[in-house]
Order: sequence, then structure tokens, then C-alpha cells
Amino acid sequence: MATVPYHQAKETIEKRIADYSSGSEGLILPNFTIQPRDKETHIEFRVSSDTNYYNLIRIFATRMGDLVAKNDWTSFDLFSGNLLTGKTRIHFYHNTNLINFVKDGDLTSKEIEAVIEAYKIGNSIKEKSSPRQRLGELGITIYEPNRVFNFDYIGGYERIKQEIRDTVIFPSKNPEVYEKIARATRRVYESIMPKAVLFEGPPGTGKTTFGRIIAGEVDIPMVYVPVESIMIKWHGESERNMAAVFDACKDLGNSIMFMDEIDSLGIKRSDSDTERTARRVLSVMLTKIDGFETDGQRLLIGATNTKEQLDKALLDRFDVSIYFHLPEPEERLEIFRNYAQQLNSGQLEVLAQQSQGVSGRNIKDICEHSERAWASKLSRGITQEDLPPLDEYLNSLKLRQISGI
Repeated sequence: MATVPYHQAKETIEKRIADYSSGSEGLILPNFTIQPRDKETHIEFRVSSDTNYYNLIRIFATRMGDLVAKNDWTSFDLFSGNLLTGKTRIHFYHNTNLINFVKDGDLTSKEIEAVIEAYKIGNSIKEKSSPRQRLGELGITIYEPNRVFNFDYIGGYERIKQEIRDTVIFPSKNPEVYEKIARATRRVYESIMPKAVLFEGPPGTGKTTFGRIIAGEVDIPMVYVPVESIMIKWHGESERNMAAVFDACKDLGNSIMFMDEIDSLGIKRSDSDTERTARRVLSVMLTKIDGFETDGQRLLIGATNTKEQLDKALLDRFDVSIYFHLPEPEERLEIFRNYAQQLNSGQLEVLAQQSQGVSGRNIKDICEHSERAWASKLSRGITQEDLPPLDEYLNSLKLRQISGI
């Protein structure tokens, strides 16, 4: 049977194992090495402690044939099994969970398949699951497009709404127009479609909600990735999981990746474990953003409350930056109108004037607190009015200002 040159065999095996192990290319393979020594090819990999070695023997015997088994028992090893053939030696070391495959010369295609299958069985590796399942296993939330989240959902913010229409919505819906302009105006064609947009501004100003609005407008799902939780939950493996998120989103197809709290990757030059991890995760993120496709149907949105903490290399990856400010009086009035439509314009004006420095999210919280308090009064028979009046909202606003929440 014809043999496969060493470098081709190495590339084939490593890529196949990487695909099954993590779904991410370019990462260090777990418990696996392949290298030439003299005229031999040496492959070593570890298996889980509960592996049935006879299943592995059966794989090699079925794939390769003409193998002779030889078992050695010692007081140190529970079992050391060897499979021998003319140019192949396969050693099983039970005490260290190590498999050592040695071939005099290059491997055959059957031997390559046997090694890959044995690695998968020995490490309980399954076929790569669907991108939605992989994202779910990483604790990532996928929001399906919902037309309830449209531009009318948020009161005010007309400047931001128009900026999002111009830089995100229209390019996604009319990519051919943007491509035509770029081809006509540039000596060397480059896409002008945005692939990464930065949402910056104080908490509670609608950054995540606008992400969902974009998803609803262009009818694609939004993958919500809280970067800080990845850093905490998978400390030590954060960069592998960051790569896995990008790869799963790529396999998912048309989608918006919303990466929240990206300021958690702010790099302070120190040698702490946290900062070293952040630098490695940032490196993976920069590489993945560079490979992002600008086809109008895949978009990365990064959100931060503290833009000044972001690494400059990361900032440079964003094509557009949109600032989300705290609402102005007229915007606060429209937000209150969304949540307290029973009040008249004069009453809404009072609330807008007395809520200086309050975010849109906090206005929603104030209104919800007012509704619950009024429902309690109705339940206890304290009032007969169906809906909360202006004073109830003013009381909730005052409580928020006193507590500082």
C-alpha cells in the first residue's frame, strides 16, 4: 500500500484532531505529538483513564490487520500491551494512559485513519456539534430576530437611530449599492461594508437593545457574548473559548456577534495571571476580527462603558464608533411616554425635567417600580384608581435618587 509523506500525514492528522477537539484551528492540540526520529515516525497521545484498551486494539487491528499482540505484566504497570507488525510498533502504557505509535518510514492512509479514530475514542471526542449547540455549551445566548425590537421600541435617540441606519442597516440591506460605489471610487477595490462597530457610552443607554433592534431589522440572529464572563468562567482556557465562539458564529452563518464588556480586555502592563490571560485572549480576538467577512450579513458589535481602557490595536479594528449618551430632556420625555402612556404631556414633561442624569434603563426601572407599588395598593384596597398617577412616578424617582441606584 502506498505511503503518505510525513509532512502531509502530520498536517492531515493534526487538522482532523483539532477540528474534532475544539472546532478551532491554530490551537495547541491536547495530549498529542507527531514527529520524525531517524527514519521513523513517532506519534504519542494520552487517553482518558477509563479508556477500554481492547477497543483501541480492535481499532488498530481492524484498520491495519496483520498485527501480533504481546502483553507484558510487571509489578509497576497494570498492563503494558504491544501490537507488532513488520514496520509498526504500538505500545499501550496503562499506568500513564499513553499510546506510543512508531512506524518505520511514512504512514499509510489506513494507519492515519487508525490513529485519528483511536485518539477520538480514547478522548471521548465526538463529531463537531451544531454551532448553536456549541455556543450553548459555552454559555452564550442567541437572540432570534424579533420585530418587536424596532426603532419605535426606544424613545428619542434620533441621532443614534439615524447613524445606525446609515452605517449598519442600509449596508446590510443594500450591499450592492456600497460595493458599486467602492469599485467606482477606489483605484484598488476595498469593501466599505462595516464588519466591526463599537458601541460606547454609560451603562443603561440602550447598547444591547440597539443590537437586538439591528438583528430584527436585518432579520438575522444576535449572538450575545459577555466577554467578562468568559474570562472568569474559563480562566486558563479563555483564549481557546474565545476562538471557539468566533468559529461557531462563522459556522452559524448570517448573524450579529454582540461582544459586551470588551473593556475587560483592557491591557495594563503587568505580569499577573489575569493580565497575561487578557493579552492572549486579545491576540486571538484581533486575529479573528481580521478574518471576519465583510459581506453585509455578518457583523461584530463591541460594547464598552470605558473606551479609554481599550487596547489601541483593538480600537483600530472597529470601522465605526457610535457614542450612546445619557438621554436629554426631550429624549427622557419620550422614554417615559413609552412606559407611562396614561400620563399627559405636561405630566411627562415634569418627569423629564426632574430625571436629569437618569439613563433609559433606569427610567424603565422607575416605571416598573411605580407599577408594582400601585398594584400593591390596589391589592390592599388603599386606592380605587386603575393606573398609577404622576405622584407615584415622582415617588419612585425620588427613591432612586436617594438610594443612588
